[in-house]
Amino acid sequence: MVAVSKKGLCTLDALLVLFMISFISVNAIPEYYMEERCINNNIINLATETHEAVRLRLTRNPAYTRNINCVMVIQPPPGKKLIVRFNELDIQQLQTGQCLDALVAIDGQDQASARLLQGTPQQICGQSRPAQAYVTQQGPLLLRFASGQTNVARKGFDLLITAYKDGPCASNEYTCNNQRCINENLRCSGLDHCGDGTRPCLLTAEAMAGIAVGGALLLIIIIAVIVFCVCRHKRKTNFSEKAHAHDNRRNGYEPTVVQGESIKINGNNVRGVVY
Repeated sequence: MVAVSKKGLCTLDALLVLFMISFISVNAIPEYYMEERCINNNIINLATETHEAVRLRLTRNPAYTRNINCVMVIQPPPGKKLIVRFNELDIQQLQTGQCLDALVAIDGQDQASARLLQGTPQQICGQSRPAQAYVTQQGPLLLRFASGQTNVARKGFDLLITAYKDGPCASNEYTCNNQRCINENLRCSGLDHCGDGTRPCLLTAEAMAGIAVGGALLLIIIIAVIVFCVCRHKRKTNFSEKAHAHDNRRNGYEPTVVQGESIKINGNNVRGVVY
């Protein structure tokens, strides 16, 4: 068995923390907020993302604001289309069903187009999350959201948008039950990228949640060990400094005040202070 020093253990823990942070940042599906991106950067190109999928929410705040007029375009990689799933829907609607605020989904990226995303109504609102997934025929997806002049306590929406192509699938893709092909790095994300409930990962959602909790606990333990190592190092440093000062006093390096006497040191009379 290889012996590891305490200093080496602390260094190893620090490296593990850095690795886990980098692993989480690399494997996390990008998440964007429409309110923040629609002004200067309203195009999301999945060909340049770390994953061929994004989560798009209307706002990061508890409720969206009034007078929003926002347009965004999501572009798939070349040769692919998009699957759109609603994780959450919470947009103001009258009891009659009329939309006061609304999301519009256009198949394509032409703002002047009237081609709605197949299966979606002309205006999307309310709180009933659509159970089905929607797919683009043109490739890109254009989303337009508008809110009225009244502030409401509504969250907006939370969309999962995934690039896909029809089979046969390549070696870097997995096959859905509906024969759609999804990038392999999305296999065990715990999300339904296929849009048909396919579970391509051997782990269940509960197992994925357990792993996530276990990973979080492991991260907390590692951070606690690092804090312990740092505190221990500080205590050892303080102890060494005190011990060094004590040795100096024992060896006569600390000044000593002598009241009213002259002491001869190296043949010279010194009065008051002796080093």
